[in-house]
Amino acid sequence: MTPDPIPVRKRYPTRPRWVKIVGGIFYFGLLGVILLGTAFVGRLLSSAPAKEFVLNLNTPPQEAFGAEAINVLMLGCDEDLAPGGKKVLKSAGRADMILLARLDFRKNRITGISIPRDTKATLSGYKVIGGQTHKLNAFHNLAKVADADEVQKMAVEQLTKTKIDAVLVIDYVAFQDMVDAAGGVTLDIKDTMKYTDKAGGLFIDFSPGKRTLTGYDSMCYVRFRKDSGGDFRRTERQREFLLAFKNSVLSSPSSIPLVLEHGIKALGDGITPRQLASLVKFGRGVSQSNIVLTRFEMNPGRGSYEELDRPKAKKLLAKYGFFDRSASQKLADKEKSEKVSEERG
Repeated sequence: MTPDPIPVRKRYPTRPRWVKIVGGIFYFGLLGVILLGTAFVGRLLSSAPAKEFVLNLNTPPQEAFGAEAINVLMLGCDEDLAPGGKKVLKSAGRADMILLARLDFRKNRITGISIPRDTKATLSGYKVIGGQTHKLNAFHNLAKVADADEVQKMAVEQLTKTKIDAVLVIDYVAFQDMVDAAGGVTLDIKDTMKYTDKAGGLFIDFSPGKRTLTGYDSMCYVRFRKDSGGDFRRTERQREFLLAFKNSVLSSPSSIPLVLEHGIKALGDGITPRQLASLVKFGRGVSQSNIVLTRFEMNPGRGSYEELDRPKAKKLLAKYGFFDRSASQKLADKEKSEKVSEERG
């Protein structure tokens, strides 16, 4: 009896490349290797953003961002698809991954704190379908498409009592292209991972063992959460992937120009090429011990909600400086001062 053929894995529906995109924690995987791309500047000068990137490789991040540190909200979002996954109903889908990050330029430290998407959150100041209280990941989908990133930012700010300077959104198609450009990523998979979501184009079937993942496989690997470890284990897998991706690029220097090309083309107005280039300079001074990826502690909530352990969350945020004055706060102070000066004439 001939076995059923293995279905061809599907890619996400093609979306415009020049949108608000940065690879979340995957972006940090580039920080340690992106400088090597300067040896191939000829291939990177074919577009204005790429040229701006190359010309600003020595720009201090404090100068590019106007602050000693910034708080960044990083999102990985699903598309809202019709049954069967053939039609995009709404491009601003639910936030599948939510990461609050702090880039401390003075201390040469990067901290990322994962927030479970089922966290109960209440948003005031914006009219949301179904009331003000939802799972945290729902706000991106319930808002108007044009407001989605800003509304998700407001929800996280109100939940964590922090000020966010920038929102960066992962485009999963661009992420796949970036990994494929690096020749894939070799990982020692520790978990049995099986999950199928036909509407979402996810066909995950991994067994423990060493394996080289394609861009599609990598996207499945970092998004998988259907095991007993849930979001906590997914955070660990993302950290493992980050280090493996870095090693993959370092072991194949010839791939760096194309990896960079995909990364730069994937950027939208969430961050400028000049700011990205300044992070290269910053990344050279960040040791592996100064890259912290962790997760908020949660308490069980009613129904399918999770409740943020607020006292522990406050201590964790304070420990890594998230409450210190950030770029947007300093800009607000400057604008307020200028306004007062104008009023005094």
